[in-house]
Formats: sequence, structure tokens, C-alpha cells
Amino acid sequence: MESAPWGIFLSEDKEVTIDVDGGITIDGVLKTPFPADITHAAICDKGLVATWVDHELRLARMALLSLDSELKDGGSRSDLRTSKDSMLVEGAEWCHFIDAEPLALVADGDRIVFTLWSRGIYCISSDSTEIWRSPLREVDGPPMSNEVKQLFIDGETLHVWSRNGDHSILSMDDGSVISSHQYGVDIDLDSAYFAGEHFLLSSRDGTCVAIESGKVTTIRKIRGTIQDAAHDGEDWRIISWRDDLKLHGEITQRSDLGVQLFLQEGTWMVLDNQWERSPHQG
Repeated sequence: MESAPWGIFLSEDKEVTIDVDGGITIDGVLKTPFPADITHAAICDKGLVATWVDHELRLARMALLSLDSELKDGGSRSDLRTSKDSMLVEGAEWCHFIDAEPLALVADGDRIVFTLWSRGIYCISSDSTEIWRSPLREVDGPPMSNEVKQLFIDGETLHVWSRNGDHSILSMDDGSVISSHQYGVDIDLDSAYFAGEHFLLSSRDGTCVAIESGKVTTIRKIRGTIQDAAHDGEDWRIISWRDDLKLHGEITQRSDLGVQLFLQEGTWMVLDNQWERSPHQG
């Protein structure tokens, strides 16, 4: 049976699809360079940068795959058990061992930013040269409150969202903290989404919080957590469980689970867990 989709990335004239088993399809050709599931991925100027983690073996890797040459199949998980100290990622431009679990990853041009569990935030170039590193901020709250959940690069600034809803803005030049914000909302952050002056926060209990120009504008409870969201210029479009909705609109149900929102030829589309594509809210 074909694996369910994990996500779609668009790079110039290529569509890159990733499935939940770590398979990567480009131009209809499926390859599995990683020996474990992909946990984070982003497109930079040199290709696809991605991480994989094996919790049982306590292993993690980050690698960059060029999209200009054909991908290759790598070793399996059984191979990994016998070669865990030497197995990298087949066909990668570069591949590094990571000594802590990656929690978030974002890329913009030749810059890649990621955060490691209990370690800090790191910025590297797309050829894997370290540019800077920044420690995690100490924040008030229960254990793991400072766990970074989402990163966004916006020009020369980096937005960092922590589990307790803390929002820090760092310089992309050197990782220094420019400012930090708390919005007075009790939240256990699951994910965050960004579009210009707009942020949308998704709590683990289904609470959505919209922030515009630094102020909370809307709080709404939905069924489940947000699977994906995108701002269409007027409102946030959201997929959650089997629901399509706009933040300030009604809910439309779909038969299969929504995985990702994307804009295709001017229409907002949803990729579902059966690889079918259909317009958001039908």
C-alpha cells in the first residue's frame, strides 16, 4: 500500500512530495535516501534539507539533498541497527550527526535555522558552515515551557515561538535577541503559522489564537489541532481533522483527513491522506 503523504514542497519547476515513511518523489520517481522517517524538511537554495530521528536507537541526522540530480535509495532501518555509527544519507551533498533531537527547521535562500532539544538555536549556511548559535531563552512556566515549536525567517529577523506562547525575535545576522513578547494567552502551543503581520497559534486543546500587528484579535476553539493553515489575504484558511474552515467562517467537513494547504493556479487546495487534491471548503 502506498504510504500516506507527509508534505509537498515546490522548488522552481519541481514538485517534491514526501511520504510518512521517508520516501521522496520527484517527477514521478520515488526514492528513500533516509533510513528512518523524515521529521523536518525545508527547501533552501541548494536543495532539500531534512532531518530524521530514530528514538529507539537514539540517533538523529541532518542532510542536504540536491534536487538537480536523481535521488538514491539508502539503507534500511535494519541496516541502521548494524551500522548506526557510520550510516549517513545516500547521495547527500552533506550529512551530519546530531547529538540532540531537532525540534524545528526553516530555510530561506542560503540560510538554514534549526533548534535542538535543550541545546539552542543554530544558523548554518546551505553548505553547512555554522554562522551563529543562540541559547534557548529562559521562560516562566512548567517544565519544557521553553521548548521551541516553530521558527520563521522574515528578511533579517527570525521569529521563535516557544511552547508556552513566548515569542522572541532574533537577528539573522548574529542570533542576538531583538525583543520578546507574551500575549496574555494561556496556551500549550502545538504549532504556529505566519504571514506578514499575521500569526496563527494552535493549542493542543484546539484553541486558535490570531495575532495581528502584535495584538490578539481572535480566539476560537475548534475540533482538534490545526493540521495546516494559510492566510489568503483576508482570513486564515484552516484544515483540522476532517474539517475545512476559515477562522471567521463556517466549517465544512471532508471525507478524508486533510494534510496540507497549498495554492495552485489561484485556488486554495487541500492534499488529503489519500493523496487526493480538492479545493479548500469544496
